[in-house]
Amino acid sequence: MGEASYQPIDGPPVQLIEARATTSLDQNYQPVRTALDPSGAAPVLSTASIVLKFDRFLLPRSVGGAALADFVCLSGDLATQVRTPADCVNQVPLAATYNPVQREVILRQVEGMPGLVPGSRYALTVLGPVDEDAPSGVRAFDGAPLRANVRLEFVVAQTNPPQATPEFRMPGGDFYCQRDLECVMENCPDDPACTTCVKGAAYVLLTCMGCHSDTNTSAGLNLNVGAPMFNNVTPLLETAIGHAAHQTQVGEHAHVAEQTPERFGRAMPLIDPNNPGNSYLLYKIIVGESAIDPSLTGEAAEQHRAEVERLRAAFVMGMPMPPPENGPVFRFFPETPDDPMLTPYVDGMDILSAWILSGAVPRDCSMPAP
Repeated sequence: MGEASYQPIDGPPVQLIEARATTSLDQNYQPVRTALDPSGAAPVLSTASIVLKFDRFLLPRSVGGAALADFVCLSGDLATQVRTPADCVNQVPLAATYNPVQREVILRQVEGMPGLVPGSRYALTVLGPVDEDAPSGVRAFDGAPLRANVRLEFVVAQTNPPQATPEFRMPGGDFYCQRDLECVMENCPDDPACTTCVKGAAYVLLTCMGCHSDTNTSAGLNLNVGAPMFNNVTPLLETAIGHAAHQTQVGEHAHVAEQTPERFGRAMPLIDPNNPGNSYLLYKIIVGESAIDPSLTGEAAEQHRAEVERLRAAFVMGMPMPPPENGPVFRFFPETPDDPMLTPYVDGMDILSAWILSGAVPRDCSMPAP
């Protein structure tokens, strides 16, 4: 109804909930991120990445897509008030990736370019669009802008732990066929592809096979990845990866998947390689039980519920993916400290988002990892 680019904004402006940066390492030498502290009580490692959490689901192209993030300014020039990207001087270049499940943007320093200097103080400014037509600046998926620019200061530690390494590399690993090695050794020593031991993206996809299989391809989607060996990649390639979700097909050429449509959500791919923020499969999960965060209470939980309803009113059509009859087989948020159904995380990304971010390449899990 009306022009394709016209999408009235009926949601509240975006707000930054928190900003966390690496201040130490855990026992496995993985980043431990805490809130940015202007007092310097928890200094940031010079190797750090920074995570920004927002209260709304974002427009992916407003926080990604460019080689360097232009919606943030990280600079040691504390005297300059940064109001637009043009005001950012002596900046530390950053690259951004977006995780829609957590509504988080991870900022990484860029290899080979100036980075954080030990013992120095920095200001991080998160920028909204300067006007309605500005291509840069944080926006919600429906176009609502950041409420106001946010400036945060922090201090960099004088020294790093010996095991600290620069966090500019994207998450790496076998996200599709990842296995729990302890489970393999204890429960299925004769079958390294045992279903109960697989914790990768293939297992998450398998849980949807009840409604999306060879004999029951709801909405044209087949997620039969060939349990227990997870060696069937053809259905994903033929029905999901790079294919427009049927529920988003509106208008002329709607079967052609779009990466940056004028109206966000139109002809969205079910799985868009390298872009979890433009993958309809994730949004269908987000509006269902698996993505409910039980740690939210009161006002925060109500705000999140309202935001999910905005997703459904805008482009996530139909019913959310129902939980199986015997209860959920995976969750994005833990219900207990040692929740066995929790989807594994890789440096701030759930494993399904991490797999999509790394290119969404399926493979034969009965074969050794390349």
